[in-house]
Amino acid sequence: MRATIKRYLPFGGIAFVLLALSVGAIADTDSTNPRGAGVEQVTEIEPAAREAMSVLQRGRVEADALSPYLAEKLGRQANFGMNPNLSRISIGNATSSLYVIPARGHVCAALTVGAGANVTCPPTADIANGRAAPATVVNETRDVAIYGVVPDDVETVSVQTGKTESTRVRTEHNGYYTVVPAGTPLRTVSYAGPSGSVEFPIYDPTLVMERDG
Repeated sequence: MRATIKRYLPFGGIAFVLLALSVGAIADTDSTNPRGAGVEQVTEIEPAAREAMSVLQRGRVEADALSPYLAEKLGRQANFGMNPNLSRISIGNATSSLYVIPARGHVCAALTVGAGANVTCPPTADIANGRAAPATVVNETRDVAIYGVVPDDVETVSVQTGKTESTRVRTEHNGYYTVVPAGTPLRTVSYAGPSGSVEFPIYDPTLVMERDG
């Protein structure tokens, strides 16, 4: 039987988190649990987040820590009550690293860009059901980074670009991350999760900023 692909649009449109060299993202927002100060910061990882993401089940080690500068910035803003002191590294490399940061009813994904980071915070329920949308950001080389988080057992995502091009990206520790050259036409990210096959649009953050600037 052929799986039906469900298409999802980002719920809040566009959300920007600007720290250091980060320039923008497409991310979910949730009006029932507003961003920023006023949401009590979590002090431990919520059970639903642990159940959905095995990266949050292991003990925290030194490599899981954000830089002191970034941890202070994110902790002060505390979107959705996120706590950088509970972070776990999902994907680490020499240029950008992806961290998973527990929050209240959400789990945030922070992709480092220079000394800063670009952050998206999908609801925990969306991650568990395989419906967390991807994010995009321009990196230090001016190319476009595409990243997101997935529940356990999702091993690859498909990144569609141009008219017919498709790239399979392997997930690591509940996250995925890839970079495409500046100017690449962006289409969708899709994968098969607990709710079946889903497909999300992705956008060039440079064009979004030009449109909204």
